[in-house]
Amino acid sequence: MRKVAAKFLIFSSLAISSCTAVSYVPQIPTYTPKVNLDVSPQTINKSVQIDPFKDASPKEDKKTPFMGLSVTDYELWGCELDSGVTNAVIADFSDSRLFNQVGRKVENPDFIIRGEIKKFYGKSQLSTFAKVSSTVGVAGIIGIFITPWALLAFLPDFVLFLGGIPASTNRSEMAIEMRLYDNEDNLINTYTGKSINSNPALVYRDQTLAVSNMTNRTFSKAIMQIRDQILADAARLGF
Repeated sequence: MRKVAAKFLIFSSLAISSCTAVSYVPQIPTYTPKVNLDVSPQTINKSVQIDPFKDASPKEDKKTPFMGLSVTDYELWGCELDSGVTNAVIADFSDSRLFNQVGRKVENPDFIIRGEIKKFYGKSQLSTFAKVSSTVGVAGIIGIFITPWALLAFLPDFVLFLGGIPASTNRSEMAIEMRLYDNEDNLINTYTGKSINSNPALVYRDQTLAVSNMTNRTFSKAIMQIRDQILADAARLGF
């Protein structure tokens, strides 16, 4: 009976340690910037051309942390942040009916929007406890063939799984700037949207999906701020 219990404990420990180790391995993100806003309370009866955004965000912001992930590490995954943000803004301004006509190429537009990405990232960073437990767990897998005391190395993994202790922190931050010009290229106003989101995450959650969704929620909040500013100017300036 003791042998059966011991084998079960060993099997459980190996399984949990293996799952924990796998959960720490970053998956290749498939992230696309997207804005999710309701229909605009007012439609500005004008046409607007949105030029490609300029990505001026710090490269360090988007780099993948050790044993973590970054859905906006475009240098690593070969994606383009500027075109992704541009397409997302065009789609939202069109779908939400903020302007009567929106596009990247508009014939004789009433307005032109030029944007700049000051900050844009979404990442998951392991806690120190999770990093240590992963390292100790791997050592325990090796040591279990030498001494049964190596089972103690799996205790941190049991704590993470059964204790519900957050193993990482998901964080995203946005700072978007848009400049609105008339059809004679005169600057009307500059609008800025900023948003930060951060929350703890459990070890067995799909971090790629969680970080992607959180990043788009943060992005949406920043664009909402800009939309409100544009609508305020529309009422004030009468366009």
